[in-house]
Amino acid sequence: MKMRRSVAPIVVSLLAVAVSGLAWWAGVSANPVNAPITTLIPVSGIVSGQPESVAFSGQAQISSELVLDPSRINHPPAVILIVDLSGVSGTGSSTRAKYVAGNDGGSVLRRLVSADTVEVTFPFSRDRTMGMSMGMSSVRSGVASFALSFDLNTGAITSGRGNIAAPD
Repeated sequence: MKMRRSVAPIVVSLLAVAVSGLAWWAGVSANPVNAPITTLIPVSGIVSGQPESVAFSGQAQISSELVLDPSRINHPPAVILIVDLSGVSGTGSSTRAKYVAGNDGGSVLRRLVSADTVEVTFPFSRDRTMGMSMGMSSVRSGVASFALSFDLNTGAITSGRGNIAAPD
């Protein structure tokens, strides 16, 4: 009887280790959801072109989410980046008109490295409130380039800076 009682904790411990190992092998971690981590990155720059150049500034909101693929041995981790430029606006150089950057929230899948440069093309146009009274202005595009550093354990952005320019 005492023998059974002393063996029970060992059996339970071994069972817990086996279940943990199976969960790890199946890709389940202690934190089952890799929640996106959002970082604000300052961004500025000028999109040259017609009918006028537009100077942009503001903060881009970039979410990073760690992606691990345990089904493939030695597969490097990656991050999904979602870039939101809704906090970025511009001013026309000659008319002083307000411009807004498109908020498409486009996503990019990148291999996780300590430092990376990511470029996204975005639409922009005159502020809608002005556009309604003056007629719809045409949509133009710009390129936002981000130099980002990452935490290799979590996929979180540790630092970054952004620049806006006209597309090549």
